[in-house]
Amino acid sequence: MESLSKVDEQEAASALQLYAKNEGITAYLRKESNGENLQLGSELAIDENSDQNSVIIEDRQVTTKDGKQMQLQVVTTTESVKQATKVTFRYLPLSLAISIFTAVIFSYIYARKLSKPLMQMSKVTQKMMELDREARFANPRSDEIGQMEIQINDLYEHLLSVIDELEEKNQKMIQLEKTKVDFLRSASHELKTPLAGLRILLENMSLNVGKYKDRDKYLEESIAKVDQMSVLVQEILALSKLQEETLTKEDIALESVLPEWSREFQLLLQEKGLVLEESIEPFTIEASPIAFRNVWNNLLMNAIKHSSKEGVIRVELKDQVLTIENPCIPLTKEQIETAFSLLPSSKGTTGGGNGVGLYSVHQLLEREQIEHRFFATPEGMCFEMNFKDKA
Repeated sequence: MESLSKVDEQEAASALQLYAKNEGITAYLRKESNGENLQLGSELAIDENSDQNSVIIEDRQVTTKDGKQMQLQVVTTTESVKQATKVTFRYLPLSLAISIFTAVIFSYIYARKLSKPLMQMSKVTQKMMELDREARFANPRSDEIGQMEIQINDLYEHLLSVIDELEEKNQKMIQLEKTKVDFLRSASHELKTPLAGLRILLENMSLNVGKYKDRDKYLEESIAKVDQMSVLVQEILALSKLQEETLTKEDIALESVLPEWSREFQLLLQEKGLVLEESIEPFTIEASPIAFRNVWNNLLMNAIKHSSKEGVIRVELKDQVLTIENPCIPLTKEQIETAFSLLPSSKGTTGGGNGVGLYSVHQLLEREQIEHRFFATPEGMCFEMNFKDKA
């Protein structure tokens, strides 16, 4: 009605006529300028026998754009509204049922669509729980579930790497415990021989048996055996300590340290009339200085101990391979096979084991992951270390 104030009298009548026709109502317009009455819209069909019908009349005063006054009376009936309400309530249950059915169908389809990747995820994660190393989400989706699949894949990869690392550490611990047991067994056997010899000496001396009546002579021999066992115990303790300690690796310039370490053995070399020839190329390895010095001392001591008098011990470092060769009677194949063991061979006590020295060398080089071998040459024996993987 407010829009009628923006048009003139004729346009207002036309607009009201169109509105009455569209809305199905009857309106009466009375022009106060000339007293003319206009009926707008069709005549209402009123059922006079209906007790559900009533008539609504509304009067309005309208002023047009050109300032003319008009009296507007709108007449409508509630019958059409009630009929519409009746129809609505009649079809509402059906509409509601159709809506619910449609909602259930769409919900089921959506649930199936959503549950399918979740069921697949459940199968894959079940395989992961069983530590199946092939379990993966092969083609992750591009939605949020796909992002979760990618994260689960990454998490499982990390879990497997942690498990592998723990298994590796566990195997190392098992091997270390086995090495300790073997070491204690071997060390006990190594001490058994000099102890048995010492007992025989002392027992024969106490009984004044034969040559053992010369107590002064065999007391000196007994002291020598005690000293031998003392040295052996010190070697065993030193090796045990090295096996248990966490050793820090450093760069070792072999051309500098090997000649320096070798000078400590000059007196022993002179006592046996031995000559040490060294040919060492500049080369640096990454290893524990403590462990590698222990290796070098044991190798050089072993070479001096078993070399023929007035022989030449040759040390050479060439093409990342370090060799120590000493003149002696070459060992047999069986003796070489047991060279890194504290225990004697199964065929007797004469053929196996070289004491703590080579056993210690072998254990420490294995720990440093340095390839090595011990073999016979025409002139004697040679120990070789290959540093090509340590450069």
